[in-house]
Amino acid sequence: MEDKLKYPKNSHMRFDEIHKTKVLEAIKNLPEEERSAGSKIVMKRWGYSTIAAAVLFLLLIGSTHVSLGMAKVAAKIPYFNLFIKQTEYKYALYDVIGDVMNENKYDFNRLDVSIPDREIRIEILGTKEEVKAIKDEVAKSLNKELVAQNFGKYDIAVQRGELHEPIEPTPEEMEYERKSMELQQKVADLLAKNNYQPAFPIEVRINSMENYMYIALPSTEKRVDELKEQLILLTKEYGEFKYRITSIDMAAREQELRWEKSGVLSILFGGLDENKAFKVTGLSYSFHPHPLQMKVKIALKSTDSEAKQLANEIENEITDFLQTHEMAAEVRNDPYELIILGKDKKQINK
Repeated sequence: MEDKLKYPKNSHMRFDEIHKTKVLEAIKNLPEEERSAGSKIVMKRWGYSTIAAAVLFLLLIGSTHVSLGMAKVAAKIPYFNLFIKQTEYKYALYDVIGDVMNENKYDFNRLDVSIPDREIRIEILGTKEEVKAIKDEVAKSLNKELVAQNFGKYDIAVQRGELHEPIEPTPEEMEYERKSMELQQKVADLLAKNNYQPAFPIEVRINSMENYMYIALPSTEKRVDELKEQLILLTKEYGEFKYRITSIDMAAREQELRWEKSGVLSILFGGLDENKAFKVTGLSYSFHPHPLQMKVKIALKSTDSEAKQLANEIENEITDFLQTHEMAAEVRNDPYELIILGKDKKQINK
């Protein structure tokens, strides 16, 4: 039940008042027979790009327990569009829960939400007696506000959470950290002075186990041996180092930066993992070497009669999302390879 999806970095999904107004207006204009109690879902900050699809999604998840797979069939909306809307809905729900917890000064450290099952699990910090005394009050306060915001009631389980005190670094560890940061800055200055352009942030690590340095340079850079000589002189006072200097295809790196900025991979992999009908058991990707390669492993053998059909569905959903959704606009024309594997590790979508 745990929600493992993290909101994509640099995402433009926000819950603005103007979008809420548009959604409400669209719902109000539905025919009377299509308006149910479950359709009157109101959010304080809910961002939507396609209002008609949003309304239909509200009707589906507001009135019954519907999986995204079922909602896709009923709504005839591309799957990943629905997944984004569920993500937006979920984070709007988080907003309400967070507001209640903060206003009532409830100290919590974990929150799990299942929208299809209409379940919330929350961990409150405190002694057993303190949590026991307020658990009913917490559930009541949350459901009161969820109903007021027209999310409807949820099955809310309040449990006692454990506060794990952060481990304080030792003086020796703090000194290692200081030296690491100091040397990292010296390396950055050396690279800048000599017009080296690292493809990735440089990494310097000094600790009781090893002295390690990583620098990634464009594959067109020919002065690698010269740089290593300079680094040996620079690091002499810090001890012996293990140097890892790699050559990076900048076309691959630029593609990687575009996809990271768009948040598309978070949606694709989060959506594939969410939908049990896809039978996904493994997901991975790599930008190096160029172009991007995505691998999806499913729970069927490549020879299974359903495997080809399922692989086609997954591939079509990914293609449709990348070619039509505004979120993928910046990466739409990027080359990529999609490999769908059976549990026998053989490719299905050849």
